Amino acid sequence: MIIFRYLAKEVFITLISLTSILVLIFLSNQLIQYLNRAASGSIPGVIIMKLMILELPTLLSLLVPLGFYIAMLLAYGRLYAESEMTVLGACGYGPNQLLKHSFIMAIGVAIIVAVVMIWGSPLIYIERAKLLRTTGIKTLVQTIMPGRFHAINDGQEVFYVQSMSRDHTKAEQVFLAKKSSVNQQTRWDILWADQAFAETDAKTGEDYIILQNGKEYQGIPGHADYQVAEFGQYKARLPHPVIRISEDLRTMSTASLLPYNNENVAKAAELQWRLSVPLMVFTLTMVAVPLSRINPRSGKYAKLLPAIIIYILYANLLFIARDLMISGKTPQWLGLWWVHLIIAGFGLFLIWRNQAKLA
Repeated sequence: MIIFRYLAKEVFITLISLTSILVLIFLSNQLIQYLNRAASGSIPGVIIMKLMILELPTLLSLLVPLGFYIAMLLAYGRLYAESEMTVLGACGYGPNQLLKHSFIMAIGVAIIVAVVMIWGSPLIYIERAKLLRTTGIKTLVQTIMPGRFHAINDGQEVFYVQSMSRDHTKAEQVFLAKKSSVNQQTRWDILWADQAFAETDAKTGEDYIILQNGKEYQGIPGHADYQVAEFGQYKARLPHPVIRISEDLRTMSTASLLPYNNENVAKAAELQWRLSVPLMVFTLTMVAVPLSRINPRSGKYAKLLPAIIIYILYANLLFIARDLMISGKTPQWLGLWWVHLIIAGFGLFLIWRNQAKLA
């Protein structure tokens, strides 16, 4: 038990350090992407931090298997390099005990990853989808880029703003075109105003856009009978968007992806993917434990590069297997499992080879 606690301490301290570094790297990359989208007006800058927080749990669930794999490799590699494993072996602590204790640690890690992937991930993606697809008036105003035409509501409305106030709450020289249908003919309502700003009704919570000092043109393209009206103030209610999050498989609960042999291949592939991530913890453990065995003269980083190459191949094969399954090129029963079997088989080979050397 003392040896197990010592090994667990070494592995999990390394795991926390490695995972923290990996998370910072990936979050920095994600932050740059969100900042670029905010600069282009795709999303408002005020939601970037919320999106980053929502990214964190799913990102951790994907990076923890890699972190645990590298942590075992480095922690055990150091023990071999400093001959501590040799001392433990002299005390009767052999490779089988090391593998057993490693799997006990892997069970705890896999449970955490499984909870996030199977239960937490869909909830996180739902909140993320709601946040990204909320295009109310406040979000719309925050993302306006002066000097550009913007289309909303699937192109049914187009607007242009010449300039914005410094606090980004008022627009000047505003053009707004709204498409509608009259007697099965397309009609466009064109509005031009000197100023515009957003307003939310305190009682109803409805969002409105207020246009001031402008003109409205109504008519059917190609027809001369159009109407022109001048106004001092024009108030229009913006409809709340319809959020269709059910179309994204990542937002579906794991229970809704069942049964296992679902006729919808995309759902079956999503289910197998969610199960594959926690399973990776065990298959990578089978590889990391024998791979960490090194000659003391080689140094604790001797097997790091081969280990990273193995992980890259593993991850890419999983992505390929998922695409093949979705396209119908591989049967559901084979799905993503053949990749895990290859890695598990490779791990068993490494374990057998190490035991053969000790025999």
